Amino acid sequence: MEQYYGPQPGFWRDFIVIMGAIIFLLSGIPAIIRRIIGAERRKWFSNNYINDFHKKGDKLLRIVFMFVLMAVAIVFMRKPLIAITISIFCMIIQLSFQTYVEWKYAENRKNYVVSLIEIGLTFVVLIWVLFWIDKNL
Repeated sequence: MEQYYGPQPGFWRDFIVIMGAIIFLLSGIPAIIRRIIGAERRKWFSNNYINDFHKKGDKLLRIVFMFVLMAVAIVFMRKPLIAITISIFCMIIQLSFQTYVEWKYAENRKNYVVSLIEIGLTFVVLIWVLFWIDKNL
C-alpha cells in the first residue's frame, strides 16, 4: 500500500480558484459598490485617517493585535489555522473601528456603508476558507 504525502490531487487548481474568488470578493465588489453609491475611492496601502481619534485608535489596535498575534503564534505553534483565524478576526475588528469612525465623523456618510459590506465579505471569506481547508486537509 503506497502512502501519498502532500496535497490531494486537484488541490492547487482549487486553491487558485479560491484565491481568485477571494481577491474579487475583498477588492472587486467593494470597488464596484463605491462607484455605484458614490463613496470615495481609497488608496491602496495608505492610511486615510479621518481625524486624530481615528489615527490614535488605529495605531493602538495595530499594536494590540501585533502582541496578540505574537502570543498566538507562540501558544498555538502547531496549529497555524488558529493564528490565521485570529488574524482575520483582528482585521474584522479593525474594519469595524474604521466603519464606526466613518459613520460618526466622516463628511461623506456613504463611506461607512462600503466598510460594512467589507466586514460582511471578510467574514464570509473567513468561513468559506475555513470550510475549504477543513475539507481539503
